[in-house]
Amino acid sequence: MTFKYASLALVALAFGFSSCDKNDSESAPALRTKLDASTLTSSSKYTESFKDANGQSTVDLTTANQRLDMFSELNSYMSLVAVAAPATPQTLDVVKLRGYYANTGGYFTGAGLNSSGLQLRNTTAASFPANNAETVRTYIDTKLAQLATASQSVNNVATPGNAGRLGRYLVDANGFEVNQIIQKALLGALLLDQIDNVLLTDNALSANNSKVVDGKTYSELEHNWDLAYGYLTSNAIMTTDINATPRERFLAGYLNEKNGPASPGVYLAFLKGRASIVNNDAAGVKTQAGIIRTELEKTIALAAVSYLTNWKAASALDVKAHALGEGIGFIYSLRFCSKYGADAAFSDNILNGLTSGAQGAWSLTNAQADVAINAIKAKFNI
Repeated sequence: MTFKYASLALVALAFGFSSCDKNDSESAPALRTKLDASTLTSSSKYTESFKDANGQSTVDLTTANQRLDMFSELNSYMSLVAVAAPATPQTLDVVKLRGYYANTGGYFTGAGLNSSGLQLRNTTAASFPANNAETVRTYIDTKLAQLATASQSVNNVATPGNAGRLGRYLVDANGFEVNQIIQKALLGALLLDQIDNVLLTDNALSANNSKVVDGKTYSELEHNWDLAYGYLTSNAIMTTDINATPRERFLAGYLNEKNGPASPGVYLAFLKGRASIVNNDAAGVKTQAGIIRTELEKTIALAAVSYLTNWKAASALDVKAHALGEGIGFIYSLRFCSKYGADAAFSDNILNGLTSGAQGAWSLTNAQADVAINAIKAKFNI
């Protein structure tokens, strides 16, 4: 090799090393001082465990928690048809029901909710393609209208073909408790979908973690993870004991009730995963996300099986109606359990088997329920 070519090779080699160093630096810059994840325990407060160099919290749950509060207010309004004596059941206004769902009409009483710019409807099924997402949102809209219609009969006793109450529960003409179907469907379509299919996907977990978002204390990746936690609970420490009060709302409440042994592990996975983000440990983040997604999806499946089993075991019509309404809502939510490979076709096939009878819930048989139970158990290995 002549001196001329040897010099060029050295220049190229030096340039190559320089480029390699630059790329490595850009792909994994350290935003935070490393955190010892072994110091995090079940008594560690999620909201106070992650701070920047100035001691400011990098956790902001506001957006997710506001949607939880919106869901609570919608649920409270829907529940007015199923109050226990001496309270008086009320009829419901479909405009108000849809106002809660789409944040129109100024119905929320929680501070800042009406003016937040947030809504439940446009976040429903957000991971789905636009047309499929609109199908889910229209399903909820339709159920809200059915609930309002059924509530006109809230002072009647339900009979086959006629809406009314069974015990304290309002059912439609087909014997379905619509407010329970809506609530449990939104557990999947809104809360599980946001956590499972929007915020903790591989794509979401590749978000920027090398700089803070303008005007904030957190990186984009840190905020994705925190919002996932915020859709589960607004508590600094997630309650993991079903016997502890106050109980968690919605999905976290059913995690404790139907998948209790996994609940402490889910809380620790949120803590450990967030620590992995601080430490720029992408593999660790993905591992903890996998734990969370698996157990939350399993919770939906266990709940569906549990309520169908309760429907079979009950003899009183009101108890059966309440169990079936919850079960059908959870079965609708199975379409968001992507880690187990469930989808809309799987969910709709089970629902059709349960609801296509000539008289709906009034003519449902144990054999039909068993087909649904066995299909869910097989899909989710439970």
